[in-house]
Amino acid sequence: MKSLGNTSLLDQRKIGYFASGTIAALSVLPTLDWATEVAKRDDVAVVSGFHSKMEREVLDFLLRGKCGIICILARSIYRKIPSEFRETYNAGRVLFIAPSTTNATRASRYLCQKRNEYAAAISDDLVFSSLTPDSSLYPLSQQSRHVTLL
Repeated sequence: MKSLGNTSLLDQRKIGYFASGTIAALSVLPTLDWATEVAKRDDVAVVSGFHSKMEREVLDFLLRGKCGIICILARSIYRKIPSEFRETYNAGRVLFIAPSTTNATRASRYLCQKRNEYAAAISDDLVFSSLTPDSSLYPLSQQSRHVTLL
């Protein structure tokens, strides 16, 4: 495992956030409302791969807020901080973790699954947007007692 950023974010309460590539329209507004509220908090860190479209939307809210952001990568660790994270990273609010020891520069389906499992494992609570039993994310929701569905 490699990391880059503020490792003290791991000591905060961690909320894992997951969204499939396709989500129900009825989940969008509750998800954005949730993101708006959690972004205001400086006592939590949101853990995600921030890969799907909805996860990226949530990331936009979080970057403008106060909460910590723990970005789990399904690839090797960044060599250069992406510009969208730079200001927040410099403020000590971001941690990048690459749990895989691979040097992959692109995410594979297998590495994405491992990333999501790792994100869920280190999180205290899990939040899902529009989760269905046929989703690849569904098994993650069954492993935790603290799950919120949006």
